[in-house]
Amino acid sequence: MSRVSENSSFHAINHAVGKTKGRVEDLQIKGSTLKRITKPSDDPVGNVDMLAIRSQNIDGQQYLRNVNFAQTQLAATETVLEELTDILSKAKELAVGQASEIYGPEIRQGVAREIHQLRLQALTIANKRIGNRFLFAGQKLLTKPFNEDGKYFGDKNKIHIEINKDVFLPINLTGAEVFMGSNPKVSSKLESHSPELPGPEGARDPAAIKVEGGEAVHASIFDELSSLENAVITDNPEIVQNLLEGLDRSIERVVAKRTQIGALTNNIANAESNIEKMKLHNDEYKTKIEDSDVAELFSNLQKEQNILKASYQASATLMNQSLMDFLR
Repeated sequence: MSRVSENSSFHAINHAVGKTKGRVEDLQIKGSTLKRITKPSDDPVGNVDMLAIRSQNIDGQQYLRNVNFAQTQLAATETVLEELTDILSKAKELAVGQASEIYGPEIRQGVAREIHQLRLQALTIANKRIGNRFLFAGQKLLTKPFNEDGKYFGDKNKIHIEINKDVFLPINLTGAEVFMGSNPKVSSKLESHSPELPGPEGARDPAAIKVEGGEAVHASIFDELSSLENAVITDNPEIVQNLLEGLDRSIERVVAKRTQIGALTNNIANAESNIEKMKLHNDEYKTKIEDSDVAELFSNLQKEQNILKASYQASATLMNQSLMDFLR
């Protein structure tokens, strides 16, 4: 027969009570938070899923910030393009009126001044900015894109922003593609109408300029408005008529860019909706993994508390015995 010492009994009882107290404490913590998982050992597999969900939600928050920034940028660009469309439409209306010889010099002078103001408005729009960032400077956000002559100092690079994992969208238009037509490398200052560039009726085309190497490209919006102003001042209806085609091209280009911005805005809105749906799905899944069954939790807590109470009662007699109890 093996001998069990008083010290061994004491340690056995202390160990049993300690384990029961640990379970009670753990259940009390879960009861206070109503969470089934309070430490990784509670559910290792569930804990891995929880970490993945938490990572996705953190990424989603950043994507939403990106989306909000993109929406602000695109909304400002859409507003500016709408204003530019109105300016070009007004310029075309004036050009149509001045394409005949029925108006006198005084009226033409007034129309020329109005066209000059339209050009200044177009320049103001071209140098529009949000905060300290210019809208149409490409990636040269802090560089004023156009000077008073309409020369472009930005670049042709787009700003791409991540709206979902590995999904990048451009959120800006460059001044070259909006204001300078098909060849953004050309200076927008109209030097002269080259005789080598005949128009439809054999006249020089005021919507084109000659550059190095003899390459003909379409003039910028600022060139077209300057040419229209000069043609009205010099009472040259033929040049005004030739400018109508260039104004039509510019209006079509701006409208096409507005359509492009609209498509990007829709993509951004869809991305925002998808991020919100993903967050709701993750929260639902997280609840299933992490949250406790309240009825089961408090039932287990009551059971462990009863076990602890019974352990105290069972050990009370032994723990309070002394040598004198055996000498009576």
